[in-house]
Order: sequence, then structure tokens, then C-alpha cells
Amino acid sequence: MTHLVLIDAMNLIRRLYAVQERPYQPLPDQLTEATRQQIIQNTTQALDKSLLSIVKHCQPSHLLLVFDSSSSQPTWRHQLYPDYKANRSPMPALLQQALPGLLRHMESSGISSYQQDGFEADDIIASLASKMRQHQQEVTVVSTDKGYFPLLDSGVRLYDHFKREWPDANYVQQKFGVAPNRLIRYWSLVGDSTNHIPGVAGIGPKTAVEILQLGDTFSAIMQHPDCPKAVRSKLAEHKAAIQCFLQLFQPRCDLELGLNLQQLRYPKSEAAHA
Repeated sequence: MTHLVLIDAMNLIRRLYAVQERPYQPLPDQLTEATRQQIIQNTTQALDKSLLSIVKHCQPSHLLLVFDSSSSQPTWRHQLYPDYKANRSPMPALLQQALPGLLRHMESSGISSYQQDGFEADDIIASLASKMRQHQQEVTVVSTDKGYFPLLDSGVRLYDHFKREWPDANYVQQKFGVAPNRLIRYWSLVGDSTNHIPGVAGIGPKTAVEILQLGDTFSAIMQHPDCPKAVRSKLAEHKAAIQCFLQLFQPRCDLELGLNLQQLRYPKSEAAHA
């Protein structure tokens, strides 16, 4: 059976790089070239080790490293909501400079990579995963980003390489108090500081969990007799904002990427690993 493993590349690489950079923090302005090269070399070695571990644990027949847009142009989420990820720290300059070399190194190891301007990795991964699941193929997403949890509802598996854990629907239920298919609505109410999305003032996690039990849409929730009047008022007042937040949290599943499975086979050929 086909098993496509999709790796959220920058989620993996930035965490590996941070470990190598940490001994030199705060980085001095005049970092020696030898030190810079050592950090990049260590990151490359850590990446090689991590990829081998991911392959061992996930056993892919097909493998793809998915990168965020390489363009400096804003993504569709930034166009929809300019404050999206406004509090996110920029990529370290040294890592930014090293990325092309890291990409070439991974390609030479027989691992395909992909990125598309205007889209984050989650949109590309969700589109590929959705298409594969429509054909009942196995898909695993490797990332620590909670934004992939909603994909569990379609049968996608998630793997946290750093914790060596496989978060599932029970994990989501215990962590957030809702099932994966209610997570996007939950976040649209309580917000998400990592993406700089405020949610609805006055509706916290406890209230969100309670009212999401009342219906599968916000319209149904507002019409439910057990919906508190104050909550109904807040949902009505913030209707436009909630609709915006729903879009921000929802990974796109409709991208036409022009990829075929043959391109993603792992390993590409015996020669690639000779």
C-alpha cells in the first residue's frame, strides 16, 4: 500500500537549527566564519539524522519535504488578515542564507521537496493529504504544528519526530476538550497567540467547549435553546471576525500542485543511495 509521508520542512529545520545556534546566543554581530560554518554543518548533520529516524519510524513508500512560500510576497492569509503571524520572530539570517544549500543536500540524498509561492506548507500538505485520502491511501504528516490536528478527522496520521509520538483524536480531545472536527471552530473562538489571532473577547476555552456541544455550525449553536444569551450576542456581534478566523485556521485542500506519486517515491532509485 502507498504510504505518503509529508514533512513540514521548516517546522523541522528551524527546531534543529535552534539547538545548534543556542550555545552562541545571543549571537554576536561579528560571528566568525568558522563558527557560522560549524553551526550550518551541525544543522545539516542533525537534519540527516532526523530524516533517517523519520523514515525508520514512518516507513514511507513516498516522501516529500514541503516548504513555505519562498517569496517575500504575503500569503493569502496575510492578505485576508494583515496581522496574521505579526508576532512571529523572523527566520535567523544565517539559516536563511544556508537554506539553498540544505535544500540541495536533501535533494542529493534522494528526498524530493516542494514549495509554492503564496502558500504555506500547511496548505500544500493538506491538499496532498486530502487527495491521497480520497483514494484511501495512507498519509502521515510530520510536524509539531497543532494546525494539522484537524486532518486527523480525514484519517491522516500525525507524527511528532521530537517527542516520538503519534498524536491522535484522543490526544486532541484531552488537550483541547473537543474532537478534531471541532478544532477550527474552537480556535476561531478562543484565538491562537502563535498566529496572532485574537479570537472572541469574553469566550474562553471552557465556554467554547460547552457551546460547541450545541451544534455543528455557529448558526445552529445560536439557535439552540441552551445557548446563553450573552454568548449568542457575542457570536452575532463578532460574526464577520469569526468567519475570517475560520478561514485562517482552515488549511486549503484544493490546490493544484502538478505533482505525481512517481516523483515522490522514496528512495528515488537505488543509485541515489549507492
